[in-house]
Parts: sequence; C-alpha cells; structure tokens
Amino acid sequence: MAVLITGGSGFVGINIIEKLLDENLNVVNYATFPVPEEAEISFERRQGTYQFMEGDVLDATSLDDVMEKYDISMVIHGAVITPDFKQEKANSKHITNVNYMGTIEVLEAARRHQVKKFIYISSVSVYGDAAFEDEVLHETQSVPIPRTLYEITKYAAESTALRYKTLFGMEVMVTRVGQVFGPWERYTGIRHTPSGPFQATRNALLNREIKMPRPGVRDWVYSRDVAEVIWRLLQKHTYQYDIYNIGPGHQWTIEQWCDLLQQEIPNLTYSVAAQEDMNIDFFVPVDAGMLAIERLNEDLDFQPQYSMEEAFKDYMEWIATTSDFWLSEST
Repeated sequence: MAVLITGGSGFVGINIIEKLLDENLNVVNYATFPVPEEAEISFERRQGTYQFMEGDVLDATSLDDVMEKYDISMVIHGAVITPDFKQEKANSKHITNVNYMGTIEVLEAARRHQVKKFIYISSVSVYGDAAFEDEVLHETQSVPIPRTLYEITKYAAESTALRYKTLFGMEVMVTRVGQVFGPWERYTGIRHTPSGPFQATRNALLNREIKMPRPGVRDWVYSRDVAEVIWRLLQKHTYQYDIYNIGPGHQWTIEQWCDLLQQEIPNLTYSVAAQEDMNIDFFVPVDAGMLAIERLNEDLDFQPQYSMEEAFKDYMEWIATTSDFWLSEST
C-alpha cells in the first residue's frame, strides 16, 4: 500500500514527501510535472520508495489507474493553482476547474477505491477578508470571507471534502496551511507569488538590494513543520476536529529575516518604504491576523519546531548543500 500525494512537485509537497519517506512509507507523486533532479536525489537517500506519475487531477481515468496500480490507501490532495491577479483574470475557468473540480475528481477516485484516509491541504487564504479583521484566526470562530478565485475555490473544495465525509463515511481532514516557506521553494508557474522569506533570500543571494513596502509581519510557518503535521495526521486514528490550522503560533517580520541575512551577507542592504522598484511582493496590501494552533497542540501534541532563527539556520544549510536551481525564474 502507498500514499498518494497530488501536486507533490510543489515545494510543500516535496517537504511532505521527504518526511513520509523518512518514515519508511511508499509515496506516489501524481502531478503535472516532476520534482527537480536535486529532490530526486534527496528522495533516493531516504527509507521509503518514491514513484512519480504524470497526471492531471481532472483526468478520472488516470486517477483510477494510479490508485489501482499502486494500491493507494491514503491520499494527500495538494494540487492547486495559486494565481496572482493577472493570471486569475487570464485563466479564470481553468483555475476554478483545477482547484475545485479537480478536488471533486480526486475525492470521487478515493471513494471508488475505498481509500482509508483523505487529507485536503487548504490554505489560510480561505479566511479571505476576515484575515484582516480578526487578530487571531480560529477554525470555527473566524468566518471565512473569500474574495479571490483562489480563496473561493479553496473554501468550496474544503467544504465539499467535508461533505463527502458525511455523505460517504470517508475519513477526511482539512488542513489550513499558513504563510509557508522553506526548502524547495522556487518559481514553477503554478504558485505565482512566492513567500516573503524566499523573495528576500533570493534577492540577497543575487546581490540585489531588498526593497519592501513594509516590514511584513506574518506568522510565517516553516515547510518542515507543515510536513510534520501532515505525517501526524496520517498516523493518527481518532480526531477531535475536521479542520486544523497549521501555523507557528508566533509572528515575525521580513525585516527581521533581512537582519539575519545581513549576518551571512555583510554587504546586503535593504529598505522598508514604498518605492516604484520594490522587489518584495506581499501579495496583499496589509498584514493579516495570526492562525490559532491550539488544535495542533491539543489533538496532535504538536509544538512547532522552527522559530525564525531555527528556520533560518536550516534554510541556509539547505541552500549550502544544494545547487542554485531555485534562483532561476524559468519554470
């Protein structure tokens, strides 16, 4: 038996795959493009087995084939398009189809093949405008007000996944991942606005002055912590909740991250002021509230392992031991 992850070639997916392989699981990555060669090498050094199958989440036949061929017992559904405004306007129908109807197809395939567990990777973005009204975002107390197609389709997809749980007795959980960053983040053409820490680190290593509109305070969550939560959900047998926020439980700024970068790159300069040639895009005009993570503590006995400083150290070690493929803007 194996775990199927859709969209596993994105950077969060790669972190999850690494964790599952470390736990000696068999993992099948169903995605429209393969992982970088460097990630393949990383997978080979780990305990479990890894398989890649190229496929579209809208292709029911292909989904059936992969579930039957690899005897899939658990599904992590992460395939999604995360567009900026320009892409949202240009590809509205396709984005909606992949993000929502793609989820339906994966749910249907999981139901047909009697998959034991289904984890839907949602996003803090589902809170929409509520994220700028509530200081702390709770899974039930904060009422989502999605506005963009990404936010709307993610909220609709997670609600539908939970409805399948009620209708068909499927074991379904939803995780709302916060502002995530970490190893393997890169430009793919699927996620159009990368994280603040990625943008700052990339500019620093390209010897560019970092120019940001504001300090950029968020509860930035490290991708390895996200992977740990997904693993714990996979192995747990009983759950108190259907929805879990995944965040670090604390906030810090990109300005603070730049201070750490300066210690590594002494000639680095950065500025915090609105300018025409800014090279840090926070995607939203104001900073959002912080995710409540009491459910992770209570139900999974999980405490985030990576503070800003610990994440920075691990991220720099990853950069030092891999090639500079992630610096490219080509997809």
